[in-house]
Amino acid sequence: MNASQKSRRSLQSLLKDVRGNTLAVFGLSLLPLLGTVGIGIDIAQWVVWKRQLHSAADLGALAGARALADKHNPDKATQESLAHNALRSFTTDAVQSPPSVGKYKDDTNAVRVVLSTKQALPFSSLFLSTAPTIRASAVALNAQEVPNCVITLDTSSTGVTISGSSRVVMSCGLASNSNFDATTSDYIDVGALSAVGIVNTGGAVSADTKVNDGIDAVADPYAGKLPLPNAQSSCSPNSWPLIKASTTINPATSGNCFLGLQITGGTTTLMPGVYLIGEKGISIAAGATLKGTGVTLIFTSTASPFNDRKVGTFDAAGGATVQLSAPTTGTYAGVLMYQDPRTPDTARNYLNVTGNSSSSFQGSIYAPSVGVKFTGNSSMVTDCLQIVALYAAFEGNTDITNKCPSGSGASSFGGGGAVRLVE
Repeated sequence: MNASQKSRRSLQSLLKDVRGNTLAVFGLSLLPLLGTVGIGIDIAQWVVWKRQLHSAADLGALAGARALADKHNPDKATQESLAHNALRSFTTDAVQSPPSVGKYKDDTNAVRVVLSTKQALPFSSLFLSTAPTIRASAVALNAQEVPNCVITLDTSSTGVTISGSSRVVMSCGLASNSNFDATTSDYIDVGALSAVGIVNTGGAVSADTKVNDGIDAVADPYAGKLPLPNAQSSCSPNSWPLIKASTTINPATSGNCFLGLQITGGTTTLMPGVYLIGEKGISIAAGATLKGTGVTLIFTSTASPFNDRKVGTFDAAGGATVQLSAPTTGTYAGVLMYQDPRTPDTARNYLNVTGNSSSSFQGSIYAPSVGVKFTGNSSMVTDCLQIVALYAAFEGNTDITNKCPSGSGASSFGGGGAVRLVE
């Protein structure tokens, strides 16, 4: 057997021998497997770093927008936030107010933050000469620049409800510390609809009305500023006149305190001053008129000791005429109605405010433990009506136009606090 034949036979024998093939195949398949694992680790690491960078950008933008709301320097607040929340080194590429690009370009209520970092990935760094760049950006907005004229304090359910064929036109904002339901209203044209939770609207909201979800809770502007009513020492239990014809009432004639006022006809004129109204409250029948300038109506209990089950309230029937304005000076400046905060919220108690096209209100209705309801055939154009209540409802065919001109005598309820991420 010559050398050529021996070589051929050795090659044939090698080809027929399957021993060791498994090891060879495993070795070859191990390379892509290791590559897949390495890429997976790199992707996971990239996502973690990207999230950390995005979180820092979000917090920085929010800090800047909050500074705008508080009339402070947004750049300084943003830089302080970035320094505090730096989980790893990064470069601040931009802190802009207003932003130079995007949907909120040139919006002076917005803050844009752009960050970047270069991080070597465990597997890819074996093949890359330079570390890849990770970028993140965020835009936060101070959205609630519209002053509020309705603030509801309830935090558990729905603070503001606009339903039925209600038409609400106000140049100011309506804010709820819970949710806002306006899904069945006829027409809404206000400065802003804002809620700590969700604003639910139908198709009747004007294009100019701002809708702000997720705002910060709005503080009670009267908390700790008004004294608790004290009618126990001054009220006569028999001071509950039934008024059928026109008359004028001076609060001093009854120690500023009445068990109630029942107005069924004529025009009742209230002289300037503070009126403590007991458990019978004030009721105004359709066709009757109640008017007064520089008055504050305080609904409380005249029982001694105080009885929270005997607290008066306000109830004007549809078709009644109510023309009232608050005092501009003194303890109750700007306060038109004040419901005793000790009044229990039993089955959603309300001050029922209705009227006709001749009705007008100027001042605040403060009912921190109950609600305020506009319902029935009311159609009012008010100089400046403001509401701070546990909740508020606009029902029926209510038609209210509210305008708060300068010098109206009512307080200004700021609209700050609606700071949120928008990009």
